[in-house]
Amino acid sequence: MSLFVNKTTMLAGRVVVPGSKSHSIRAVFLSLMASGDSILLNMLDSDDTQTALTVCRNLGANIVEAKNSLMIKSNGLPLTIHSQTVYSGDSGVTTHFVMPILGLRNNADQSIILDCGEQMRTRPIHSLVDALRNLGLTVHYVQNENKLPVRISGRLMGGNAEVDGVTSQYLSALLFALPCASGDSEIIVKNLQERPYIDMTLHWLKSQAIQFQHRAIGDCDIYQIKGGQQYKNIHTAIPGDFSSASFFIAAGVLVPGEIVLEGLDINDSQGDKRLIAILQDMGADIDITPKQLTIRGGKKLMGARIDANDIPDLLPVLAVLGTFATGKTEIFNVAHARIKETDRIRSMAKGLARMGAKIEEKEDGLTLFQGRLQGAEVEGKGDHRTVMALSIAGMIADGKTIISDDSAINKTFPTFVALMKSLGAKMESKNVVTA
Repeated sequence: MSLFVNKTTMLAGRVVVPGSKSHSIRAVFLSLMASGDSILLNMLDSDDTQTALTVCRNLGANIVEAKNSLMIKSNGLPLTIHSQTVYSGDSGVTTHFVMPILGLRNNADQSIILDCGEQMRTRPIHSLVDALRNLGLTVHYVQNENKLPVRISGRLMGGNAEVDGVTSQYLSALLFALPCASGDSEIIVKNLQERPYIDMTLHWLKSQAIQFQHRAIGDCDIYQIKGGQQYKNIHTAIPGDFSSASFFIAAGVLVPGEIVLEGLDINDSQGDKRLIAILQDMGADIDITPKQLTIRGGKKLMGARIDANDIPDLLPVLAVLGTFATGKTEIFNVAHARIKETDRIRSMAKGLARMGAKIEEKEDGLTLFQGRLQGAEVEGKGDHRTVMALSIAGMIADGKTIISDDSAINKTFPTFVALMKSLGAKMESKNVVTA
């Protein structure tokens, strides 16, 4: 299936933004480790969150899904696991979070295999594996060195370890699990990227009164986590997802009309809310209230210089905005966008260039110049954010744009196309007919 997009001349209406993927998966794993019944409202329903729920079922949780809520019943720690293999699909957050949690189970001396999808098998994991070995686990690579699948045994004891800051998920995984380790821990992280995601993790720890200390020395962040702590079951609503909302914000800015986005909390810890301030500085007309955003499109945008280190997931949509803004737009300090579901710097550079964009690929980002896009056949590279960003480009391009791999959208935003069409976007998912 491919996504067919035609130029859209007007957008109007309201959209309720689905729940945050990052918050949803953190809430699921917290509920797994807590004893009792947890109730989650506004949970995102996507491939990644369903993968997280499947993993938690394999780790002993009983999960009841209803239309507007999710109940997770767990006996807490230590986990009782009967399966010899846990499969985490292509969800990076799920895969990384579950690795240390596997050290918090009964019969931890018996090994268990953690396997995943093909995309995740390409991602290096040696830094997290080395840290886990220092914290009490025995980890062996099953096939290829530094890559999943892995065989894990042993108990999460705590201790001292260092982990790479190239992705925030390594540190978040350790911060989530180590309060339940038998001993205290100290984790050192150098050159930490994606700090807002760590803020989100710490938000959940603070909500549970988890004891930890943080200090920064030069380019090092040091976290001291007290062991032997417990999580409590929760009843909470998941806030709307600014990462998903970013595509509607961008479309609302680029296409004439007025759209309203509901369900977003501007005070939430999600780093991708920064897109609003970036666009306002570029000249966009966006009104913010406690419950919604109102976006009036078609206004002139000025080029900008954007340090995207903390917002790598916004690089694809920022690139599209850069093709529309007058002058030059520079997106820099985001080399880690190359190690997501695909190399997003490369995928956006190639896709937008095929559409006629004036674009320069840099090692750590992209430089773009204002130009007129033309419809073209472009590759989604199996990456949900690349597909959705290129669809926004297709909405302002002359002619028809065809984007491959549109099913990748289901990873985080299955209702994306339907919601865009409800606002007036001219896009359709369908099979490509070949001669």
